[in-house]
Amino acid sequence: MRRTLVALLFLAGCGSAAETGQDVPPRLEEAGPDSCGLAENAALVGQPVGAFDQAAWEAPVRIIPPGGIVTMEYNPKRLNIDLDNGGRIVRFWCG
Repeated sequence: MRRTLVALLFLAGCGSAAETGQDVPPRLEEAGPDSCGLAENAALVGQPVGAFDQAAWEAPVRIIPPGGIVTMEYNPKRLNIDLDNGGRIVRFWCG
């Protein structure tokens, strides 16, 4: 009986954020395909990370080294920069 109650309470907490009335961040498609400035930086792919001027960027930026740990919260305005082992930019992505 006790296990059943615990299981039911656990499952009750598994509802989506929309069902629970929480604010749901927009998906990338809803925010727009370039909600974080991808097009402005596309020419920097393959360049050293120093070529990106983070001080001039107003929106949040996350620079991710190889194997780096990132949080899973979604921010469509945040520009993420993946680096290779040599510190060169591999790709940009929003989130």
